[in-house]
Amino acid sequence: MARDELTQKPPGLSRREVLNAGLSLGVVGLPIRWRPFLPGRDSTPPAVPAFAYFSDTHVSLKRNVAECRALMEEIEGVVRPSLAINGGDVVDYGWKGEYDSYDSVLSGLPFRTHHIPGNHDVRWAGLGLKIFSERVGAPYRSFDWEGCHFALLDSTVPLSHWGHFESEMLRWLEDDLDRVGRRTPVFLATHHWVGRDQVMADNESALRKVIEPYNVKIVLTGHGHNDLLWRWDGFLCTMNKGLYQGSYQKVEVDRESGEIRLYRRTLEKPQLRLLAAVNLASDREKRKVWHVSPSEYEAGAPLTAPPDASEFRWNAGNWKPIESRSLGTEGLSPGVHLLSLRAGQEGQAESFPIRVNSKSAFFRSRWERKLSGGVMSHLLIAEGSLFVSAMDGAVYRLRASDGALEWRAKTGGYCHSSPRICAGTLVVGSADGFVYGLDPKDGAVLWKHPTQGPMYGSAAFARGVAAIGGGDGRIYGIEPKTGKETWRFELPPGDTAFVQSPAAADGERFYFGSWDKHLYALDALTGKQLWRRLCTQSTFAFSPAIGGPAVAQNRVLVPANGNELYCFDAASGEPLWKAASPGDKFGYSGPQIDGGRVFIGCLGDKGEVRCVSLEEGKELWAAATGQVIYDSTPAVSEGIVSVGSVSGALWGIDAASGAIVGSFQFPTGHFLSSPAMDGRAVYAATYSDWVMRLDFS
Repeated sequence: MARDELTQKPPGLSRREVLNAGLSLGVVGLPIRWRPFLPGRDSTPPAVPAFAYFSDTHVSLKRNVAECRALMEEIEGVVRPSLAINGGDVVDYGWKGEYDSYDSVLSGLPFRTHHIPGNHDVRWAGLGLKIFSERVGAPYRSFDWEGCHFALLDSTVPLSHWGHFESEMLRWLEDDLDRVGRRTPVFLATHHWVGRDQVMADNESALRKVIEPYNVKIVLTGHGHNDLLWRWDGFLCTMNKGLYQGSYQKVEVDRESGEIRLYRRTLEKPQLRLLAAVNLASDREKRKVWHVSPSEYEAGAPLTAPPDASEFRWNAGNWKPIESRSLGTEGLSPGVHLLSLRAGQEGQAESFPIRVNSKSAFFRSRWERKLSGGVMSHLLIAEGSLFVSAMDGAVYRLRASDGALEWRAKTGGYCHSSPRICAGTLVVGSADGFVYGLDPKDGAVLWKHPTQGPMYGSAAFARGVAAIGGGDGRIYGIEPKTGKETWRFELPPGDTAFVQSPAAADGERFYFGSWDKHLYALDALTGKQLWRRLCTQSTFAFSPAIGGPAVAQNRVLVPANGNELYCFDAASGEPLWKAASPGDKFGYSGPQIDGGRVFIGCLGDKGEVRCVSLEEGKELWAAATGQVIYDSTPAVSEGIVSVGSVSGALWGIDAASGAIVGSFQFPTGHFLSSPAMDGRAVYAATYSDWVMRLDFS
C-alpha cells in the first residue's frame, strides 16, 4: 500500500489488536513499518516512578508519524511514565506542517513530553527556534521531579548541523546548578553527544567544567542514531537510535533502594533490558588535580603530562597513548590548541588550552578580546573600528588598533546577522524578530523595526535604502535614519522561502539568495522584482542560500549547494557562466571578488579554497588547507586571502599563486564567521567567544 493511501480500522478490533496489525489509532491513514511491543495493559500505578527518554523522531509531513505514534502508545502502556523527554530532531525540516504532524504523535497521551532542539529543528527552518519554542517549548530550561533536577540544553548552532553550548546558556546552567546544590541528582539532556572520540559539540570541555562539581547521574544524548552507553569523565552517557527506528529508554528513580535504573528498548529486542544502575547519592570519587604548566610553549618544545593520564589528543584529533611523560608540540601551528588528557576511556578527563608560538609565524597576534558570546557573522571594519555581532545578541564596537571596547549594545536574540553601516546608521538583524538601527558612535538604539521572524540576513545599502531579509519570507527596505519601512518584498509563499545570507548591492539593485532555490534582483528604490533565476534543478537543500551573492563589474555571483557557482548579468539576469568544482564543493562559503578574480571556500574534507576568473569562471588555482571550510567567506588584502576552517584555524593564502603561507589556531570553537581585512591586518572571531587582530608582514 502506498504511504499516502488511507488505512481504515477494521470494525470490531481493539486498540491493541489495531496496533499489532501495524496500525495506529492516533494517526489515521499511515501504515507503520514494524509492530510495537504491547503486553497486556496494567492500570495500577507503577511501584517505582519512571520517565521515558527518546530522541530523533524526525517527523515530517508524512514520514515517521505512525511509527512514532505507535511507540508513544507503547511507552504509555509499558513504561507508564510520569513524563517523557524528546532529545531533539523533533521534526525533519522545522516546518509548521511537520509540527502539526508531530501534534498527532503526542495527542491524548496522559504524560507531558519535554523537548530540546536538534540540528534538524533549526537548520532549514525559516522560523527555527521561534516556531520550536511556540510549538514545543523553550530551547533550554530546567525543572524538578521526584527529588531530581533536569537540565535540558540547547546544543544547536542556528542554520547548521554543528553542536555548541553557547556561553549565555552555560552561564545560566552554572547559576541553575548552583541553586540546586551538589547533592541533588541531576539529569542532563543534549541533542549533540559529548564525551566520545569524535567531537560533535566543539566546546564540550566547557560543559564538563560546569557540571563536574555536581551530582550528574546520566547525560542523555541523541544525534548519532545508535544505541550506545559510555562514560565521560565518570559521567554515564547514553544515546538511542531514533524513536521511529524502534528505540527508547526507561529511567526509574527508586528512592527506596537509593538507585536509578536505566533500561533500553530496541527494534531488535523490543522488551526493555536493564542497561545500568547508578546510585542516587553522589558517588563520584575525589578527583586528582592535574596540572600542565606552563601554558605557553615555543613550537616543538615538549610539555609534561600528569602521571595518571594515559592518553592525549590535540584539539579534536585522535586519542593517542602517552608513551612517555613528555608530549611534543611539533607540527602545531601558532595559536591556542586544546590539549585533552584522560585516564582511559572511562576515567578522569581534563582539557588545557596551550598557546604555541613560533618565531617564523606568518600571523602574529596584535590583540585578543573575549566577547560574551560566539560569532557566526561577517566582521566589519569601518571608521577605524571593528564592529562584531555575537550569538548572545550583543553588538560590539572595538578600537581596531588595540581592541579596546568602545561600546557594547544588546539585542533580544542571537545575531547571525552581520552589522552594516548604512547612511550613518549601524543596521543589524536579530533573532528576536527586529531589525535594529544603532548609532555607530555610542551604540544607542535609534530605532527597532518589527518583523515576523528571526532576522538572519545582513543588510546592503543603495539609493537611500537598507535592505535586509530573514526567516519570515520577507525582504524589508528601510530608511536607515528613521527605521521607516519604505517597501517590502514578499517571497513566493512556501516553507523554504526565507533568507539567511548577506544581501549584495550595486547602487541600483539588491541581490538576495533564498532557500526557495532562486536568486532575486530587486529595484533598490521600489523593492520591485526585476528578475529571479533558478539556481538548482534539485531540492531546496541545494539552494543559493548560505554563501551570499557578490556583485562587481555588472556581474553577480552566487554559489548553490549543488556544487555550482553561477554568474549572471547584474542588470538583466542573463546567465553568463556556471562553474563546478572538481574537488570540494561550492555552496556554503560566499564568493569574494577582487579585480578580475573570485575567491571562494569549498565544502569537503580537503578544505579547498578556489580562485576562478570573473570573466568566464575558469579555475586559476586551488589550495587545500586540509580542514573543512563551512560558512566562512574569504577576505583579501595586500595579496593575501584569509578564510576560516570549522576547526578554528585561520588560513593565509597567496592570492596570486594559491600557496598557503600561514595559519593561526583560535581557541576551541567552530570557525563559521567571515574575517575582515584592512591592509596587513586580519580581524577574525569564532564560536570560542574570542575576537583577534592578527598582523602579517
